[in-house]
Amino acid sequence: MRDPYFEHVLIQSPRSGTVLNVTSVKQASELLENCWTKQCGPKHAVAVEMCANALKERVAVEGARLAFVEAAKEIGVYVAEKTRATAPPRSARNKVNDSAFSENGERPMPRRES
Repeated sequence: MRDPYFEHVLIQSPRSGTVLNVTSVKQASELLENCWTKQCGPKHAVAVEMCANALKERVAVEGARLAFVEAAKEIGVYVAEKTRATAPPRSARNKVNDSAFSENGERPMPRRES
């Protein structure tokens, strides 16, 4: 059984209070099974099932990650997560070589072929 990795999720340990960096389905599954509090709600059960299915490659890793995040939010231990959406947007200037722009930031006129 492989251990699929995902974009990290930071939670405050339900038992010790320390901040944990969860980066894989196996870590999330072990936390849900062994280190969760007794105040488990319906989202906890969904997360346990999703993680088990992701480990068996029956569901997408991202689905298990999302279920884990929702279970953490349900009991108030969610801290933060790294997602593609939180990356700062890149300007057009960073996407293209700077030499393609004139000094005032405009693109030079293309050359005409004779």
